[in-house]
Amino acid sequence: MSGRAPFTFTMRGIIFALALTLVGSQKFDIDPGFSSRKSHLYSYEGWVLNGLQEKSLAKAGVRLSSKLEISGLSENTYLLKIRSPQFEEYNGIWPRDSFTRSSKITQMVSSCFTRPFKFEYSSGRIGNIYGPEDCPDMCVNIVRGILNMMQITIKKSQNVYELQEAGIGGVCHTRYVIQEDRKNSRVSVTKTVDQNNCQEKVMKSVGMAYIYPCPVDMMKGRLIKGTAAFSYKLKQSDSGTLITEVLSQQVYQISPLSEPTGVAVMEARQQLTLLEVRSERGSAPDISMQSYGGLRYHFPSALPQMPLQLIKMKNPEQRIVETLQHIVLNNQQDFHDDVPYRFLELVQLCQIASADSLESIWRQFSDKPRYRRWLLSAVSATGTTEALKFIKTRIRNDDLSYIQTLLSVSFALHLLKADEHTVSTAADLVTSSRIQKSPMLQQVACLGYSSVVNRYCSQTSACPKEALQPIHDLADEAISRGREDKMKLALKCIGNMGEPASIKRIVKFLPISSSSASDVPIHIQIDAIMALRKIAWKDPKTVQGYLIQILADQSLPPEVRMMACAVIFETRPALPLITTIANVAMKESNLQVASFVYSHMKALSKSRLPYMYNISSACNIALKLLAPKLDRLSYRYSKVLHIGGYFDNYKVGAAGDVFVMNSPGTMFPSAIISKLMAYSAGSVADLVEVGVRVEGLTDIIMKRNIPFAEYPTYKKIKEIGKALLGWKELPAETPLISAYLKIFGQELAYVNINKEVLHQAVKTVLEPADRNTVMKRIVSQIRNGIAGQWTQPVWLGELRYIVPTCTGLPLEYGSYTTALARAAVSVDGKMTPPLTGDFRPSQLLESTMQIRSDINPGLYVYTVATMGVNTEYFQHAVEIQGKVLTRAPMKFDAKIDMKLKNIKIETNPCHEETEIVVGRHKAFAVSRNIGELGVEKRTSILPGDASSDIVEEPFKPSERASSEGSTMQGADSMPRRHAYSSQEDLRYGTGRKTHKRDICINLHHLGCQLCFSRRSQDASFLKNTYLHRLIGEHEAKIVLIPVQTDADIDKIQLEIQAGSRAASKIIHVVNSESEEDDESSRYEDIQAKLKKILGIEKVFKVANKTRHQKKQPSKKGNTMLTELGTDPKAKNPSGSSSASSTASSSSSSAASPDRKKAVDEDENDQVKQARNKDARSKSSSPSSSGISSKSSSSKSSSSRSSSSKSSSSKSSSSRSSSSKSSSSSSSSSSSSSSSSSSSSSSSSSSSRSSSSSSSSKSSSSKGSSSSSSRSSSSSSRKSLSHHSLGHHSSHLNGSSSSSSSSSSKSLSHHSHGHHSGHLEGGSSSSSSYSKIWGDHEIYQYRFRSAHRQEFPKRKPPADRLSSTYSSTRSCHASSRAASRPKFLGDVKTPVLAVFLHGIRNDKKIGGLQLVVYADIDSIRPRMQVFVSNLTDSSKWKLCADASVLNAHKAAAYLKWGRNCQDYKISTELVTGRFAAHPAVQVKLEWPQVPSSVRSIAEWFYKFVPGAAFMLGFSEKTDKNPSRQARVIVALTSPRTCDVVIKLPDMIFYEKAMRLPLSLPVGPRIPASELQPPIWNVFAEAPSAVLENLKAHCSVSHNKITTFNEVQFNYTMPANCYHILAQDCSSDLKFLVMMRKAEEPMNLKAINIKLGSQEIDMRPVKGQVKLLVDGVESPTTNVSYISAGASLWIHSEKQGLVLVAPAYGIDKLYFDGYTFRIQVALWMAGKMCGICGKYDAECEQEYRMPNGYLAKDAVSFGHSWILEEKPCTGACKLRRSFVKLEKTVQLVGVESKCYSTEPVLRCMKGCSATKTTPVTVGFHCLPADSATSLTDKQTKFDQKSEDIQDTVDAHIACSCENEDCSA
Repeated sequence: MSGRAPFTFTMRGIIFALALTLVGSQKFDIDPGFSSRKSHLYSYEGWVLNGLQEKSLAKAGVRLSSKLEISGLSENTYLLKIRSPQFEEYNGIWPRDSFTRSSKITQMVSSCFTRPFKFEYSSGRIGNIYGPEDCPDMCVNIVRGILNMMQITIKKSQNVYELQEAGIGGVCHTRYVIQEDRKNSRVSVTKTVDQNNCQEKVMKSVGMAYIYPCPVDMMKGRLIKGTAAFSYKLKQSDSGTLITEVLSQQVYQISPLSEPTGVAVMEARQQLTLLEVRSERGSAPDISMQSYGGLRYHFPSALPQMPLQLIKMKNPEQRIVETLQHIVLNNQQDFHDDVPYRFLELVQLCQIASADSLESIWRQFSDKPRYRRWLLSAVSATGTTEALKFIKTRIRNDDLSYIQTLLSVSFALHLLKADEHTVSTAADLVTSSRIQKSPMLQQVACLGYSSVVNRYCSQTSACPKEALQPIHDLADEAISRGREDKMKLALKCIGNMGEPASIKRIVKFLPISSSSASDVPIHIQIDAIMALRKIAWKDPKTVQGYLIQILADQSLPPEVRMMACAVIFETRPALPLITTIANVAMKESNLQVASFVYSHMKALSKSRLPYMYNISSACNIALKLLAPKLDRLSYRYSKVLHIGGYFDNYKVGAAGDVFVMNSPGTMFPSAIISKLMAYSAGSVADLVEVGVRVEGLTDIIMKRNIPFAEYPTYKKIKEIGKALLGWKELPAETPLISAYLKIFGQELAYVNINKEVLHQAVKTVLEPADRNTVMKRIVSQIRNGIAGQWTQPVWLGELRYIVPTCTGLPLEYGSYTTALARAAVSVDGKMTPPLTGDFRPSQLLESTMQIRSDINPGLYVYTVATMGVNTEYFQHAVEIQGKVLTRAPMKFDAKIDMKLKNIKIETNPCHEETEIVVGRHKAFAVSRNIGELGVEKRTSILPGDASSDIVEEPFKPSERASSEGSTMQGADSMPRRHAYSSQEDLRYGTGRKTHKRDICINLHHLGCQLCFSRRSQDASFLKNTYLHRLIGEHEAKIVLIPVQTDADIDKIQLEIQAGSRAASKIIHVVNSESEEDDESSRYEDIQAKLKKILGIEKVFKVANKTRHQKKQPSKKGNTMLTELGTDPKAKNPSGSSSASSTASSSSSSAASPDRKKAVDEDENDQVKQARNKDARSKSSSPSSSGISSKSSSSKSSSSRSSSSKSSSSKSSSSRSSSSKSSSSSSSSSSSSSSSSSSSSSSSSSSSRSSSSSSSSKSSSSKGSSSSSSRSSSSSSRKSLSHHSLGHHSSHLNGSSSSSSSSSSKSLSHHSHGHHSGHLEGGSSSSSSYSKIWGDHEIYQYRFRSAHRQEFPKRKPPADRLSSTYSSTRSCHASSRAASRPKFLGDVKTPVLAVFLHGIRNDKKIGGLQLVVYADIDSIRPRMQVFVSNLTDSSKWKLCADASVLNAHKAAAYLKWGRNCQDYKISTELVTGRFAAHPAVQVKLEWPQVPSSVRSIAEWFYKFVPGAAFMLGFSEKTDKNPSRQARVIVALTSPRTCDVVIKLPDMIFYEKAMRLPLSLPVGPRIPASELQPPIWNVFAEAPSAVLENLKAHCSVSHNKITTFNEVQFNYTMPANCYHILAQDCSSDLKFLVMMRKAEEPMNLKAINIKLGSQEIDMRPVKGQVKLLVDGVESPTTNVSYISAGASLWIHSEKQGLVLVAPAYGIDKLYFDGYTFRIQVALWMAGKMCGICGKYDAECEQEYRMPNGYLAKDAVSFGHSWILEEKPCTGACKLRRSFVKLEKTVQLVGVESKCYSTEPVLRCMKGCSATKTTPVTVGFHCLPADSATSLTDKQTKFDQKSEDIQDTVDAHIACSCENEDCSA
């Protein structure tokens, strides 16, 4: 016992201690409430402030303070009386200013607080709230805000807990922390509410239906975030727990640009303090009360007004009339500044007006067009049921024109506020008979209605069936009647609605399961697939299920499958589905589909948008399954292009996709869809999407009125087709052009142009106008003139987002955009000859038109964004307003003379300041209340005296500061500040300072000045965010200002003269104002006169000394820029003094910066020596007269001393751009001038004929010798073309010749000998080049100019510098020099002249002149443009020149400044070789450019490395010539190229870049044999590329190459015709058949059926015999042309060529062994036969006549054999089904098998002498079945294929007893 006692005692101790602990830890019984026997008096204060979070900026807000009396009525029911409510407004700088009392708001709102409210309250939870009947929503919500402070959830067992608690803002995540003060019986509770995490959030949004939230990143990305914190103090007493004080604080922040610190803030605070407790019970009020529900905020049934203005809602009718009158009266001539604001007011008034009011207003204004238009626009934009009814009535009464109806219906439906009432009204409107009658109206109405349904259903969980019914009925009707136009409309509407309930309707149009859907046209099937896009947002799994079936079904048209692929990826598929798609593409035989899927996956895998992350990574994985060869497919295959970017800092991004879908039959895409999506803050919006689809257009374009069906061969081809098993002609494509436009994912409109419309359009253009009413109307309109004014609101966008604040007042974020367009037009036209009734558009080309017009279009865009409290009584918000007003007044008189090619336009100069573009932007805090209408308080958010930036303050040394005192501070900072403000820098501006920027362009002679001015003042000195930059005031404008000129200008005239009259125009214009008429009369001819007028002489420094030596002495020592030509071919007929410009330029080049250029890397020492020698000899040469031949690129004239030996110096350049010179220029002495001039005409014939020379012209005489030389050269060009290259090379390489007209043929071999040995640097250069060839980077190679190889730089040997050689070379060189004029005006008249000048008293003064010369028809096209200032004093000119210098080089440059000599930019393009590949180099040089151009270029240059990196280029820092850039593109294969870009300080390079299409390039040539390409790039490149696109099919021996470039070997069975190539379209234009002719020689014979001819070509005795319709033609020099010239057959080489372009055959060649056919591009996809379909589908090449693919080449060839009748034809083979000899065990059953496709067998009675194995499919039946080959009913070709096996096909037969009855 004693042992147990201690233990018992211990247990008792423990139990007692536990009991004590439990009692101690037990909480107060906290049960907040009020005593039902007492009254509690509280003071309440609640306020809301809106603005930026920084101090010293303006804010707007409101404060409510009052006394609250809460007294008990019964258990848990209390009475609330709000005593002496007081409203105060805040509009000022925070926190400096204070709230001000607002008696008006107090007066208006306090009336609803006079009567008490009742509420249920139990254990800290608010129940129902009761209030007086018809109490305004705002007052009830304020009461909810007060009671919300008392809502408190206490858990007895926990002190810290979280829960979802109901409050005024909905059921949101709430956290409690409870702290107790037991000593004083007090409890403090902290409650925080996360407003971003709510189960049921109270909010309302308007206009956001088309913005989808993203599944990824939801929390991170929100623009608006909010939280609230409540702090309670509770007091324990015997009667319960009483709330003594509550403090609440709520913050909502919005970051419009997703910047972490660029936020605007709404702050709300409340304070509730207990004042006293009285012991008196409340008495039940004697008024009737109604329940207003619980604490949850209640939105009023009608949303409050737009937060832009407050309007009294009483008597809206009168207000509408007043506003209408104000708008119309103030917008007569131009936009009034407040017109958008007033228009929004009108819209608001129309929203509240009843239908009767609208009707009465209409009656009042229906006969006043301007009033009508504004009223209609406002009503359409209201979006109410009444508005729809009003429009329906107007349509029913025929009050509106067609255009007005279209606009009204479209606006009304797209801006409709969608709810159950408006949806039913809209359905009535759409189904009304008036709208159903017009297809266009029905389209607009149905698309608009479906958008309404989409918006309505986006707000409801289940979409009511009634809303969808009208569209579903339309779809059902379309199917039952088979109407394509209605099907299209129904599907587009279903797509707009995007409801899963419509899937059943869509499936009827899809090519799955439904047998009827296969009859649906392809374009409708595509529309059906596109209709699933929106539905996929709601039900992705079902949509994906249907689409993957379509994509995987290879029997469907490729376009349908590609669209299915595009839509599947929009459903955001997961990895398993993407892998399935990759699997489909892997097995895909159609390359269009495979290419589309691959490129789509590749595009998506590169996407950087957050919501695309999962798809992007899945596509990256799936791409690994696919063959990279799909990436190498050319542009002929369908592709997806994706461009996108995402800025993580701002959570914004954009992505653009372009889907290019090609059909096999067209070379250009059949469908292009491009769309743009924007991503911002966790939301996505499809901004805009445009799609264009073209079908069968080639047939319309290539339509020739040839009646193919009437030709006899048409029937023959058809008969042959029937003999082929299962052959069908291709169905004719119905021409169709369709396009659609989607904005925010909603289709707004589409257009469908079918065959009828296209034919009608063609008819309209060609037929006389009296047969066409439309043309008649246009003609009469032109006669009568057009006048009128038109103002139309074109857009009204509204975005609103409303959330309640804790005070019960709503916080609204809003954005409103209005766009108004206006046009005032007055056009009067007169035509001579006048228009007649049978007018044709072609007559316009013969007429003269005079037009007087005054057109004044304008666009006003007004945008306002607000944040603040918006109620029906008052508005307190922050507003940011933006306005952009654009005007383009055009008042002019024009005279257009089509015959004389002259256009004259006259207009008035600036008489007054005209603002062309004005943009203003302001931010301010605004307060309004309905008691003081028209009076609003506005405070600019950025105050005028905002604190200065510390950066602005100057540093003051202490001694200076102390000595000068503080008074000097302002003086010191002023100049600094001024200096600073002249720079435009937004970043460090101060609030106080306004940035100003003015740039003006003075158009002095036109009396105008164009100015751009900018003023800005923002808050970025506080924080450098985009939001802070928006805050403040900004203004930018472009203005035309009149300028005081010396003489007032009456008019400004622009005259354009084209054609042959341009030259005389220039002279006329200048002479009329020239004071040097006597001087200009010295010029005898027009060219010289033009030269004088244009000031060309100063540009070229050509002084034609023989003519006017005294007048123009030579100017030595002047630094001169390069002349117009930059190549030795560009010779100038110069007759200047010996030191003409070039000598001086060379001698002064040491000092001239743009001459000190790095010599081209290809120049060698010889050249440098030659240059130095040149310079020395020239500068020392005395002056002499004579004709100089001068190289234009090098500007080197040789010395012309008559006594000394004429030296033939090497022409070279001191500048790298023009160092490609390769001719040796020499000049004769004065004694030999006559011989040179006479022999130039003889030499020109050979030089002109060269492919690398230019037209020849004698320099000494501009008369007869020049014309004769030109004529002789052109006549001999053709005959000498083959030899010209050799001829030229020989001369230019310095090989001697006795005379320049010596036989070119004999010298051609000689010249080529020089090429290999004399590459750019001689043989040493060549060897060094090959040394670095190994494994070097691509940029280390050198570009080798073909031009340089053709004309190598060689120094002539000294022993050849004899006088005879000199004179011979001289005459050749001078003829070449003459052949290339520097100034085209010397040989050509100008093609275009444009003048712009002022006119005073009918006399022209000043202005600009532009003259264009062109020589396009010559072998080397050239163009020159001169712009000069017509003022006498000004020497400013602009010269541009572009020319093709020879087969390998083109050059262009732009020079401007005084006589075109201040600035220059030049470029040249040279072909050649780069690392042994054919290459092209483009070089750009800028020796001298203005600083403004340089600064822009430097800014742009910063982005180059980044852009190059993004494009995949490698980068290397390198020192290159400082003022030039080069791009070298080398073709490494027909589809790839290497690119090297050399910039002054870096090199970018990329290997094996893919080209979109293959280019025709020759094979690689070893470096040792580098020859200049014979290919003339400039002349032949376009045609060569085009030829390369055309398809060729060839048969040579047993090797066949198809149109799709698939090669296979096939031995033709003897004597049987094979269908080689045939037009399989419905036209059946031609058919080409081939058979083996004679066995031993392997010869073939062909038969061609086309048009009305049947043509046979057979080899006979080594020649090809031609038979046309059985008639034999001569065997030698065949030339047969059919009637109508649509067919031409002639001999070529050893065979015959047939050309029949009208039938689609570009060229067919046959010589007995080789057959080659090239068909026209427009035959793509329309061919069939052994040559294939020409559809780029090389995986499906073995297509048999029945459309199935053959197993191998032999089966394919056999399927196209033409069977002949027994005993009559030579072909003894026929097709028959065969039985497999052996029995087969199939699934355990012994079976006999029959072929599913026929096999070649000899005819009855014949035996096979030769066989070949073929693979065939077999269908198997049980061995005991009765079926046999003789059963006619069993169609084996329609049976399934069970096994494949090889059987023997017969290919040769011997027939002894042939059965002729078979």
